[in-house]
Amino acid sequence: MERCVIDTNVLVTANKALSCEANDDVANYPKLLEKCVKILHEIIEKQTFVVLDADDEIISEYKPYLSFSGQPGVGDVFFKWLHDNRHSFPESERVSIHKTTDGYLEFPIDLYSENVDPDDMKFFAVSNAHQYKPIILEATDAKWWKWATAAKRCGILIKFIDKQYMIDHNR
Repeated sequence: MERCVIDTNVLVTANKALSCEANDDVANYPKLLEKCVKILHEIIEKQTFVVLDADDEIISEYKPYLSFSGQPGVGDVFFKWLHDNRHSFPESERVSIHKTTDGYLEFPIDLYSENVDPDDMKFFAVSNAHQYKPIILEATDAKWWKWATAAKRCGILIKFIDKQYMIDHNR
């Protein structure tokens, strides 16, 4: 993987690997937890470029759910690494996106009919604004499964961390 955009729930799910509550649905999918942890470790180890927006909207979305200390979970470790290293990535990996009244200029017009959540539009806009349209990593939000076909038509690929989790949650 050369570069990617990462939805917030990938980091949050990786943190759950540390201490899953018994009533947490994700606890029933240990492979999902393991895969989220593994992919974040791989991104750090391989120094994969994480594509972000120039105004840090994605970083700002991560902040309420993750710790700048890098503890206690792998999602926190990743967040700290990303926050501390984002400016060392080539400038081309930080794209400008422009808010509009109903989304972003860079949001693919064909996806408006898919009722994408306003909070998720930034991830699509960032991928679409980048010259290589990096994949978007997704862990637990079942709505993304429904958006994947339309996104693919726009040239944006969504990589589901655990397809079985998505299949089970889209029945």
